[in-house]
Amino acid sequence: MKILFLHSLAEPELGGGAEQTLWTMMRGLRDAGHECVLLATSYTAGLSRTEQEGITVWKAGIRNVYWPFHKKRPAAPWRLLWHALDSYNPWMQGYLREVVAREQPDVASVHNLPGWSAASWKTLAQLGVPTVQVLHDYYPICIKTSMYKKGRNCAGQCVGCWVFRLPHRALSRHVKAVVGVSRFMLDRHRALGYFEGVPIQRVIHNARDANALGSEAASVIAQHEGLRFGFIGRLDPAKGIEPLIDAFLAADLPNAELWIAGSGRQHDEERLHSKTTDPRIRFLGRVAPRDFYPQVDAVVVPSFWNDNLPGVVFEALAFGKPVIGSRRGGIPEMIRHEENGLLFEPDAPGELQAALEAMADDALRAQLMAQAKPSSAPFVDMAGWVAQYEALYREVSNAAPTSSLQVGA
Repeated sequence: MKILFLHSLAEPELGGGAEQTLWTMMRGLRDAGHECVLLATSYTAGLSRTEQEGITVWKAGIRNVYWPFHKKRPAAPWRLLWHALDSYNPWMQGYLREVVAREQPDVASVHNLPGWSAASWKTLAQLGVPTVQVLHDYYPICIKTSMYKKGRNCAGQCVGCWVFRLPHRALSRHVKAVVGVSRFMLDRHRALGYFEGVPIQRVIHNARDANALGSEAASVIAQHEGLRFGFIGRLDPAKGIEPLIDAFLAADLPNAELWIAGSGRQHDEERLHSKTTDPRIRFLGRVAPRDFYPQVDAVVVPSFWNDNLPGVVFEALAFGKPVIGSRRGGIPEMIRHEENGLLFEPDAPGELQAALEAMADDALRAQLMAQAKPSSAPFVDMAGWVAQYEALYREVSNAAPTSSLQVGA
């Protein structure tokens, strides 16, 4: 099969979990004998074509007021205008039509849509390309892609999201299949009336290549004194990094350290660095997982927002590290409380602090560590994961039009 992947960003090093998952998927399908073509946005004008790792990469210059992946955040009026244009962006569709005409894909796999807009669903349907939408975030129902506003998770669509997402509910019915990377993600979209009547609806959890991740070769025992907690990811308020720092400072853990790896927008980084001068807290910047996980005893994923399926959870488990995670989004789909980690309610005062202090119990930590790596098996089964998508793409490509609804996990 020739599979066209549509995504916002081509460079995995500039993105996050969605980009890592996309490239892992394309490499796996390439190795299985399929031809993979990626079409992504770019800050440079026009349409360009390159080859990377045996994958054809097309980059299309953004036709909006700015490219959304620059580090510095634009002013509010520019962001508002950007979202208005991105609600339904016909100017980007010419790129999509040209690439489809030149590549003639058997199926399209649509991932993150900022920059392309939901108009791409309609364009692909008009071109007769059967389409699978993989939901990594809440873009179809939320302009911020997070369903998180002013420090709270949104119970439904706010007025702004309802206005800017007016076309999306109907347009979502153009796809032939929709995949949620977590059950929570798929159910949230369905509850709001999206992808209604789409014949194939499934949950396929993300996976990582254990060899590429480095979890098979790395030592799982951190060689250091005391207890070391680790946070790795985007330094964003919704990720709960500030409450984690507060809970760590308040906890009765005099011999513990907190290592924080990752980067974020400039103002977020500056605020975090100014928050504490405690030498037990270290900011490492961006660090490769293989260099980070072996150095910590437990990983904390304190997301306040309904994090879809943060790869840091199953990556940490693959390295044999127990995880303290919030009861948000898809996180409880990976952590079994008091088996391979601890779950806490982020809105409950003191629960994160209590979980940090509980992890200091050597017996409990050893028990959780023993179950961590075995519990990661489904998330590092690359062959099985790729086979699920391979079968789905064949099914969509070969399926006759149908109005039945199939829901599976």
